[in-house]
Amino acid sequence: MPFFVRNLKQEESLGEKIRALRKHKNITLSEVVSVTKIQKKHLEAFENGRYDLLPEPIYAKNFLKKYILALGGDPNYFIARFEEETKKCDLLTPHRLPIQRTRATAFFASHQLWKILLGLFFVGTIIFYLGWQVNALLAPPKITVNEPLDGIEVIQPNIKVSGSVSREAEIFVNNEPVISDINGNFTTELTLERGLNIITVEAKTRHSKKTAVYRKVVLKGE
Repeated sequence: MPFFVRNLKQEESLGEKIRALRKHKNITLSEVVSVTKIQKKHLEAFENGRYDLLPEPIYAKNFLKKYILALGGDPNYFIARFEEETKKCDLLTPHRLPIQRTRATAFFASHQLWKILLGLFFVGTIIFYLGWQVNALLAPPKITVNEPLDGIEVIQPNIKVSGSVSREAEIFVNNEPVISDINGNFTTELTLERGLNIITVEAKTRHSKKTAVYRKVVLKGE
């Protein structure tokens, strides 16, 4: 009795079935990526049986469900096949461990994260420096009046007004300009009127507002 040898076709793998379904629908991987927002490397991992390149099973199954729905297939069937194949695959040993929460930093390469942090540091430093410079430029100068003391009474009509400013500035005593030295010190004399006199010392830079200090001096009569 003659015997005939038949070639038994090996059952298609999950990846081959997915690829066949996609080609039957005439859909490219790039189109699937656009629809599902799943990274192309994960779609290729499904089609090539590289389950070791996929995330934890809970995420992988969700990706597979979206993938199959985009192709118009039955997600339950393909997920069942995925679970069956992953049980036989030694490469998936890490996936059978307790699922751990994926940290956001795991999606960034360490060198890229350091680049971002360094960039933020330098940008922050520059912003802080510029802000400090602008504030120093716009801040009004500080005035110190050494003479006369506030509220004194004098009998001589001529009085000395002296003091200093914190930085280079224009100085005015009773609206009259006064020249200061390189250290910001200034001195001038005023002629008082009988009775109460209010001496106004003002200073300002090109970009700042004026700042003023007042002294009350009484010229006593005979």
